[in-house]
Amino acid sequence: MERRVTSRNVSLDWIEGNDQDRGIVSSHLIQKTYARLKLQYAENLRQNWVEQFESSNQVLEQLSLAACLIELWRSMYGVLPATEQDQSSKNTALFPGFVDLACGNGILVYVLLMEGYNGLGFDACRRASWLKFPVEIQECLEERIFIPRPFVDVLDVEEIGVKIHTGDFPDNTFIISDHADELTVWTPIMAALSSPSSPLPFFVIPCCSRSLAGSSYRYPPPKGGDPIQKSANGNPTTGEVDDAIEQNLQPASGDLRALRAIKIKEKTESGFLNSMIGSLTAKTMSIAEEIGFNVEKTWLRTPGAINMTLIGGRQPVAREWLKSPNSRGSPTKANQEDAILKNIMKVVERECSKDGGIRVAAKLWVERTKSLHQEQGTVHQFN
Repeated sequence: MERRVTSRNVSLDWIEGNDQDRGIVSSHLIQKTYARLKLQYAENLRQNWVEQFESSNQVLEQLSLAACLIELWRSMYGVLPATEQDQSSKNTALFPGFVDLACGNGILVYVLLMEGYNGLGFDACRRASWLKFPVEIQECLEERIFIPRPFVDVLDVEEIGVKIHTGDFPDNTFIISDHADELTVWTPIMAALSSPSSPLPFFVIPCCSRSLAGSSYRYPPPKGGDPIQKSANGNPTTGEVDDAIEQNLQPASGDLRALRAIKIKEKTESGFLNSMIGSLTAKTMSIAEEIGFNVEKTWLRTPGAINMTLIGGRQPVAREWLKSPNSRGSPTKANQEDAILKNIMKVVERECSKDGGIRVAAKLWVERTKSLHQEQGTVHQFN
């Protein structure tokens, strides 16, 4: 869901001063950083725009997202963008690295790398815009299709013929999932599977609603408008939600008044959670919390859009990372890690049951991603 706004302000709508955690992000800092990034990068990116099926307005959206991430990382890791460093205070080496899932045109990866943050992005198909970046940036943009580790474990993927990524990332990697479609719900799962003893932090902007098999799927709205339901013992009861609710909430007739009323209601959080993307957001948050994440939801305001965003693992990462390296928490014991993995796989198996089980879901995923790769190869062919 995208809601148009006239303001060019960029912010993460957290209530400043309502939390003693030092990781709260200042909207003023985000706006200041966005103004700098826009001045520094926007004109050149627009002049070199080559994507045929995307608007050049994507430039401002990606610059605003980069500003939010830079300020979020400042609060989490204590790192500064390259422009704020001098030779005596180089500290981006402290940053653990990022990965941008389904990175598309690569603008976000380009800007973050230019700002001094190490990382990479991958997409199902190479984009024409990648060739406009310096060679060192192109080397950090990879053409790969994502096949989740649980699917790889039940299938023979040797003969796919395309480079794959299983979602296994180095410890502490920060995962960016910006409108990553079928990777949305998988994001907290891959973050936990990559490092069960210390799950990877993530930043998710939900988009198209998909099941774990990658098929289009309308998740039911959370009961009572809450993103996650709790049972009497405090455990999530995600699987108990009525999966029969499959239709978009649209008026049966062409009554513009009824449609307008729905759009107005969607501007509230409870209304948003009853929309398709709102239900997807709630589902993603529910799964993340079920497998052990502390998740914060916030409204991300960028030029032209307002999106609900999920940030997983920010507070524990900030608490641990801002300590000295020698004082960080001890690793989880092997038996505890096994229990965590079993819980994650239990969630995966449950969620795949709607598509016929994990093996069937895996086959559906592989066939769909192979087709997506082939289609994108024709759509995004170079000029």
